[in-house]
Amino acid sequence: MVQSPVQHKTVADVIASVITQRVDMVFGLIGNGNVDLISTLTSAKFPFTTVRHEVAAVTASDAYYRATGKLAVATATYGAGFTNMVTGLAEAQLARIPMVVVVGEAPTTGRRPFDIDQQTVTAGLNIPMLTIGEDNAAELTNRAFDMAADGQEPVVVMVPHDLTAAAVMAEPASPSYEPIEGPKVHDAQIEALAGTLVAAERPLILTGGGVVRTQTGPMAREIGDAVGAVFMHSLTASNVTGSPHTLGTAGGFTPEDRLPAVRAADMVLILGATSNNFQTRKGQLFGTDNIHRVDLNDRWNLSLPQANTVFGDLTDVLPRLLAAVEKRHPKSSTYRDELVDLVDHDTIDQEPRYGSDGRLNPRHVAAELNTILPSNRQIVVDGGHFMAWIAERVEIPDPASFIGVGTAFQSIGLGFGSAVGASVGSPEKFTVCVSGDGGGQMALADLATFIETTEHGAVVIINDAAYGAEIHQYAVLGADPTAMYLPQLDFAAIGEAMGATGITVNTMEDLEVFTQWLAQGTGVAMVNINVSTEFAHSALSPGATG
Repeated sequence: MVQSPVQHKTVADVIASVITQRVDMVFGLIGNGNVDLISTLTSAKFPFTTVRHEVAAVTASDAYYRATGKLAVATATYGAGFTNMVTGLAEAQLARIPMVVVVGEAPTTGRRPFDIDQQTVTAGLNIPMLTIGEDNAAELTNRAFDMAADGQEPVVVMVPHDLTAAAVMAEPASPSYEPIEGPKVHDAQIEALAGTLVAAERPLILTGGGVVRTQTGPMAREIGDAVGAVFMHSLTASNVTGSPHTLGTAGGFTPEDRLPAVRAADMVLILGATSNNFQTRKGQLFGTDNIHRVDLNDRWNLSLPQANTVFGDLTDVLPRLLAAVEKRHPKSSTYRDELVDLVDHDTIDQEPRYGSDGRLNPRHVAAELNTILPSNRQIVVDGGHFMAWIAERVEIPDPASFIGVGTAFQSIGLGFGSAVGASVGSPEKFTVCVSGDGGGQMALADLATFIETTEHGAVVIINDAAYGAEIHQYAVLGADPTAMYLPQLDFAAIGEAMGATGITVNTMEDLEVFTQWLAQGTGVAMVNINVSTEFAHSALSPGATG
């Protein structure tokens, strides 16, 4: 009898085996640089979501992590597949989103005419990378997952094209991973911070994504309650403390009527939050220079150079800080009691519902959406002028239910792809993807992916037939607005062509159609809301995001 040849594992088999042990979801687009890997995964029925554009593999993995707290894998082929991922990778790195990105690479024999220097591109994004060899596929793939989780960042794994189908005879045992050593916080630093916090008359605590990742929201609340502090949160940390004593979202998304209350604080403690120009209104959000931060490093402190930073892990610092505060038997501040008098009157009722062009005021639209969207909402926003209204007016139940992929890198056009990751990660929630018409047109490739992967959700297009942010930041300063306007598109019809239920909203009364669909409809609704360019959010004042 003729014996069958021995079947050896390939490099692709080994990488796939590690992936199945480390995560439960892969997002990707197949090509000749990753066909062996994806074929191995899909033939084994491993959960794999096909996207239409490679950037969506990254943004879906990004949103999946924000929605679930679990890492995912993004994969694409080499060359054009890899370069299409770059904007999403830049966002993930700036937003501190861990994921493993497996991409094809030029053969070990050298670059072909269509290969590029992917290592230089990746290094330029400040993203760590590993290149697979014949005898280290399991070791390096496992290391990539450890590095991503430990460093809270994406890690790119490159697989040379001529190695994916190469046989792996036997791999040496993988060495144990040495975690990144975090900074050490001395007792004197904790004591000094506790003393400053207790001495403040109106302390304000701003919580960010670091608090979400370390699950230290309850501890942050205890510290705030001990001194009578008022809370705010970054866009990625909605209600992470669960405190009723909050001024909401910080920065450009802070409603105008709450700014006097924010600026009344005489001490600010920032916990695990990015400090960029938008987050701090170009450094003008606070009315004091008595600003302190706790973070792993100063990498994300971009607009508050005066902040005194304690470099440390929140899981280490916050329990010690609470103990140091309680030891001082602090007297609770009166800041919380003063909030009612410090917050100005909300002026939305004094604003017109329509512009002189007959199109809707987006602030009223956002306020109405807040009342009609299901309570188990999960809001995914693209970048653009519209998102300021959404962040200001739509209530978010918890940090995992507001996902803004693109905000760190100030990108638009990532909404539909990221909505895929959120919907796949949390299918029990009603996923609402909110985009502008500019970003929506950029992301159209993966609108169909979202519709196919979502059992019950909605896409809301805030359509001003323009790049609204540019109009409100630059046209008002004299820039020619010609290139800032776009043709009026019927997104309801586009959605219907891809399998959604199309709804067009020209008046506030038209939103009743969406309300009825929410009660009775299934699948995905594509809601095109036509708004006026006449209304500018203060967050988009000239230079607000620069």
